[in-house]
Amino acid sequence: MTGAYLRRIDRSNGAINAYLHVDVEGALEQARASDERRAQGRAHHPLDGIPFGIKDNIAVAGMPLTVGMQVRRGRIADEDAYCVTKLRRAGAVILGKLHLHEAALGADSDNPWYGRCHNPHRTGYTPGGSSGGSAAALAAHLCALSLGSDSMGSVRIPAAYCGVVGLKPSAARVSQRGLVTASRRLDHVGPMARNVTDLAAVFQQISGVDAFDPMSRSVPLAHTERARERLRIGVLADAAGHGVDAEVVACFERSVAALQPMFPRWQRVSFADVDFGAARRAGLLLCEAEMNLVHAQDLAEHPELFSPSLRKMLGFAATRSAIDLVAAANLLDEAVLKARRVFADVDVLLTPTTPQPAFAFGTATPANQADLTSFANFAGVPALSLPMGANADGLPLGLQLLGPIGSDLQLMALGEQIEAALGYSAHPQVQ
Repeated sequence: MTGAYLRRIDRSNGAINAYLHVDVEGALEQARASDERRAQGRAHHPLDGIPFGIKDNIAVAGMPLTVGMQVRRGRIADEDAYCVTKLRRAGAVILGKLHLHEAALGADSDNPWYGRCHNPHRTGYTPGGSSGGSAAALAAHLCALSLGSDSMGSVRIPAAYCGVVGLKPSAARVSQRGLVTASRRLDHVGPMARNVTDLAAVFQQISGVDAFDPMSRSVPLAHTERARERLRIGVLADAAGHGVDAEVVACFERSVAALQPMFPRWQRVSFADVDFGAARRAGLLLCEAEMNLVHAQDLAEHPELFSPSLRKMLGFAATRSAIDLVAAANLLDEAVLKARRVFADVDVLLTPTTPQPAFAFGTATPANQADLTSFANFAGVPALSLPMGANADGLPLGLQLLGPIGSDLQLMALGEQIEAALGYSAHPQVQ
């Protein structure tokens, strides 16, 4: 299996630029060790021998840890991130490091230092970001599974654009140790896969308390799957009023209509009391402010190795006061309270993942791109994106499922049912 993926990478990665580094010798060595375990009857985990790609802001010992930044080119990680350690214990094969937006602060994967990562469904179009390489590699069959990170939608946006599946887990459920920080409050390591069943297998492996991560804590998971007739399904009301494109709204409503016979209890959920734009700007400010601290030495010594756009974003945060930052954090607390109200009335909330499909490089990145995904980061709740169909041009569109904190497994169990009911299968041009 590993050899087949390496051959595909050699053949197709040049077209989409999903990998920044491929560890051919290391991957083959890991694969041989897995084969030996299987031959001896010692391979007891479903991930044993399965090839993974890892976003290049997650540390893998002996591999680059660039975070998509020129100033970090050539830096090698000394040890594995905790989530990678857990994958290795399960026998996973690490193929290499995947493309991302510069500093993981953006969502189009148009990286000025490492080139553009292209959407396998249409070259010249964004795969989303910042985990663009994680989704593009999956969609193009250049890995079996991948890890990304999600601070305001960076797993789910590319999952939607590339027609794959991505999870932002409940806050604190997956360790951040070994992830280069954007915002400790908002960051989540999240798995990506081509189907929900595989996604759940990865989540169960990487989740759990890490005693050496101050952000990690015990988040009990609800394991009992509720019967369909008891599930209370919430649907975002007035998606168009929140800036969702007409073709996305139409696909979303078709999907809801197709699912209604399966679940008898439905209701519309209003978000008219939520200013998505203001919350998005507050979340971005917290990321920019913390990244000033994370990258302080590099920025002071080599500002020319930061792109003008990144310098501008970090520079803006540097001019804000402590009061501004507290106000931003307080604004995000409103999402926590909104989520509590929503999930007192419904068990799961359905929304489009993104307000638009993938767009061509060279066009303006939509300001509202992360409006529907960032709410889950602000509230700390789990959120799953899975394909729900395509637009008239054949570009995939995503359906987002959100649930209360700790409902990750229940959300994925429901996702499996929805995935089967909708029956959409994406067919990328590049693979």
